[in-house]
Amino acid sequence: MLARTMIMSRPTILLFGDSITQQGFSIAQSPGWVGLLSDKYTRRADILNRGYSGYNTRHALKLIPTIFEAGMDPLFVTCFFGANDASLPGNREHNQHVPVDEYEMNLRTIVTDIRKLLKHPTTPIILMTPPPLDEQAWDKYCRDVHGDLSPRSNESSKLYGERVKLVAKETGCCLVDSFSILGGNDGASTYGQSLEDGLHLSARGNQLLFNGLMEVISRDLPHLAPKVSEDDTEGISLQGAQWKELC
Repeated sequence: MLARTMIMSRPTILLFGDSITQQGFSIAQSPGWVGLLSDKYTRRADILNRGYSGYNTRHALKLIPTIFEAGMDPLFVTCFFGANDASLPGNREHNQHVPVDEYEMNLRTIVTDIRKLLKHPTTPIILMTPPPLDEQAWDKYCRDVHGDLSPRSNESSKLYGERVKLVAKETGCCLVDSFSILGGNDGASTYGQSLEDGLHLSARGNQLLFNGLMEVISRDLPHLAPKVSEDDTEGISLQGAQWKELC
């Protein structure tokens, strides 16, 4: 009778968001923030990318039951919506705009609904503010690629980000302030360097966002950061024995 092999389970990290998460593994052959995170947690945790291009918080609420299985036990969850909610209102087809008060309410519900499904309701959820918006670059991209505009503004992105901060504080979530990390208050000549098309992140923007995320993890969730050395007293260890231990 063959002995049954024990399969080593590995922790997971679940990333829930829109196109900035969906495209997060790579951009223009450079690693994206999700790819950089996956590399950081290599042999420690599996990254589950649940990014959905074009989605806003209304869509996200409907997705939760299809993504979060009851009893899931990830190390942490990131929630990165708002870039589409913050698009400007107007009478046009496929308008992604969600009023800011509804956006805030949706975000609170997303946090509540996710916590209900996780094995441990204290599992950290990291909320991320929408990135800055380079209006001229985004309008040009939309005209050149889609032949139509999808009006957005940097001020709207900032406004929605303030609601993310409020929800994070009141629900006990960690916060990654993408808007500030990417220089949203410093003018388009600065934050434009972090954007590939005026909205989505460039290689530089992905690196900055990854750095900001890891800073939050190291500061607020050190027990969930990758161990720099196996002698560290807290953090996530490499899985399995070192090869020299096996030879």
